[in-house]
Amino acid sequence: MDAPGVGEDTLKASIATTFDVLAWEMELAAARCIYLDTLVGKMLNLIAEERQGEFRESAHTVDLLSQQLTNLSAFTRRMSGNVSADVTAYVHTALSDITLGALADRMSTALGGAEKGLNDGDGAGDFDLF
Repeated sequence: MDAPGVGEDTLKASIATTFDVLAWEMELAAARCIYLDTLVGKMLNLIAEERQGEFRESAHTVDLLSQQLTNLSAFTRRMSGNVSADVTAYVHTALSDITLGALADRMSTALGGAEKGLNDGDGAGDFDLF
């Protein structure tokens, strides 16, 4: 990990805060999975009976993903509480590897970086062009 002035890393955050921010993002992802699970459940009533098994399996997969994210978040929160507040790391380079702009901006801001405003206005949200 590079120190300021060596490479690009300039934003430093406590590991405890970094774990906490990561846990929050996993909770947000889990909530989105719950929404998707509900949507898939509603679609079951709209599709032909012979295809319902497929969607039921998809709903179980989304539910499992939601549970996995919730458990990882709980683990990460516990780790956050177990790390001394004075243990820090440079996070800028790791944040720059995140391809979802709004996610990177939320995390950067929560870790003490400057907000870029990607979570504001009509075009706000996580969006990735591939």
